[in-house]
Amino acid sequence: MAVTQPENLIDLGQYPQNDVELIAREYMRIAYIELLQEFGKTYAERDESDQQRVNVLKTLEAFEHTIAVLDQSEDFLEFVHQGQGADGEEESEEDEEFERF
Repeated sequence: MAVTQPENLIDLGQYPQNDVELIAREYMRIAYIELLQEFGKTYAERDESDQQRVNVLKTLEAFEHTIAVLDQSEDFLEFVHQGQGADGEEESEEDEEFERF
């Protein structure tokens, strides 16, 4: 069985290495945010033992690790998760106001 070479959709060899790294970092960030949004819509309410939910959480953790390594910091991840409660869900201003009392 012959293995075929996948089509190179973008020839990254035409760009400076620094630009390629920036492109990769930006792609990872976009993919992470999209998956995080999908998790919130589809998987967050599922039982914690649900295998698909577990798999998505592991994938998110892998994205987080990769982003932190590429960025050499967790600044982006901290920014994305800013204002989220301990359970990972964003708190509305009304919730924050209620908790004040």
